[in-house]
Amino acid sequence: MKRSCLTIGAFDGVHLGHARLIKAAIAEGRARGWKNSLVYFPLPPKFVFSAFHENCLVTLPSEREAMLRGLGLDSITPVPFTDEIASMDAEAFFAEIIRGRFRADGLCVGADFAFGRGRSGGVDFLRAACRREGMLFRSVPFVSRGGRKLSSTLLRELLWEGKVGKAAACMGRNYSVRGPVIRGAGLGRKLGYPTANIGADPLKILPPGIFAARCRVDGEEFACVANCGRRPTVNTLGGRMLLEAHILDFSREIYGETVEVEFLRRLREEAKFPSREALVRAIDGDVSSARAYFRRAARPASRR
Repeated sequence: MKRSCLTIGAFDGVHLGHARLIKAAIAEGRARGWKNSLVYFPLPPKFVFSAFHENCLVTLPSEREAMLRGLGLDSITPVPFTDEIASMDAEAFFAEIIRGRFRADGLCVGADFAFGRGRSGGVDFLRAACRREGMLFRSVPFVSRGGRKLSSTLLRELLWEGKVGKAAACMGRNYSVRGPVIRGAGLGRKLGYPTANIGADPLKILPPGIFAARCRVDGEEFACVANCGRRPTVNTLGGRMLLEAHILDFSREIYGETVEVEFLRRLREEAKFPSREALVRAIDGDVSSARAYFRRAARPASRR
């Protein structure tokens, strides 16, 4: 069996810090002629035993795995964070998972990596355990942004606050949400601005606010105004979050099609207006602002 260098984590968001860690792991493995393996937790441990499950992931497991595969790894394995794993202390996790299940010959982790029951094992423990077992060990420094450690937690906070530009700087790409176009109440059409209501996975974070965005439909790309919110003026959602997109200069029926909304710039916060007329005036302004944004952009979103 070919020897392997292993890295472990949740990797939610696959941000620039993750990319640095994985690049280092691949370099260590290739320098020795080993394969590079990655193990990830589809749902981060902090959410597994929490009632807070909606609106919590930067990347769904399927998105995350596709991004990780694009980084050049030889093997990627999802491992659900079960009660059994949660109950393991650091020594048991090292022996049963790292050495036993994955037979790692080397381990590459972030400088702040912690694992085992109560996060009892960290870099110092792993360095000593790897030395004892004759394994390669490398700890990779984390990346900082704005004086803070770049982490999945930071990414979630930025997206929960609607700061999609700062989130994009942390990931090296724009944040996006995919889902099928579902039928709604037709409110946007009645207001003169038909929207595509997008059935996003409830685990996926919807950044609150009104945004200039791109909408990808069947391989084509269109400028749009995206709204992630609760429709406070008309109050038709019962407090639920909804992603809807008014696609500019677009008239096709796309019910049932899967689309992707890529968030580019926040135009404003969602607000409650005193009347539908005031809401329409605000939407007029949003569309004008979005068009101005795309006129200024180096790569305007339009039909390809």
